[in-house]
Amino acid sequence: MSDIYKDINSNYEKLSETEREVINFVLKFEDIENLKLRDIKEALYISNATVIRACKKLNYETFSELKDAFIQSREEKRSVYPVKSNFLQELDRIKKDTLTTLELVDEKNIDQICNCLIKARRIFCIGTGSSSRVASEFNHKLKSVDLWTNDFSDKMLIEHIPQISTVEDVVVVFSLSGQVEEIDETIIKIKSNRTTIISITNMAAIKLKSISTYCLLTSNPSDQKRICSSLMLYMMSTLIYEKLITKVPSFE
Repeated sequence: MSDIYKDINSNYEKLSETEREVINFVLKFEDIENLKLRDIKEALYISNATVIRACKKLNYETFSELKDAFIQSREEKRSVYPVKSNFLQELDRIKKDTLTTLELVDEKNIDQICNCLIKARRIFCIGTGSSSRVASEFNHKLKSVDLWTNDFSDKMLIEHIPQISTVEDVVVVFSLSGQVEEIDETIIKIKSNRTTIISITNMAAIKLKSISTYCLLTSNPSDQKRICSSLMLYMMSTLIYEKLITKVPSFE
């Protein structure tokens, strides 16, 4: 059987305006297996004879032959370019993001962050939106090694931190987008107290990175419209914790 798209391309000029409407209708029809002559007839208000003439001008004797050609072409494309399920597409994205994030890891940077956490008088873990869950879990991990720490997700409470933070304290900011203007303004105020700022955010968060004393970067979400996973933030928080427990005396 010949290639339906080559046949259309070669013979399209031979078709009358009405016959072109027929072929265009078939091209756009998604459920080609269940397409019937009466569907075209009722949609375009034309006769069966017009549909058959269009088929014959494309070198197909019957409408069934035309349908079979479309189906075969689609199946051949699927065999060469298999359509991945949404799950497999998401799995590929996670693999890509994970590898990119791991390539950004600097062990020396993580080591310096751990030293700051161990020496801190108080640790404030900040996160809003979906990042708040990561901040809360990281706060729990720090408590497990007897560090003084609290997590903050409410913006009003976060805005209060500049009034109490000192040079002896550390603020850890988790931000999936890295573009929360209100948080950036608060962090600037906190930094003016000479408080150490540690941020875990994506590589596009230029402003937050510039404010921070130390910054761990994750891959930048490629599609800003989709709801981004916090998995990369969790991964970075885990790397800090795993390094931390090797340095805390009670875990030696």
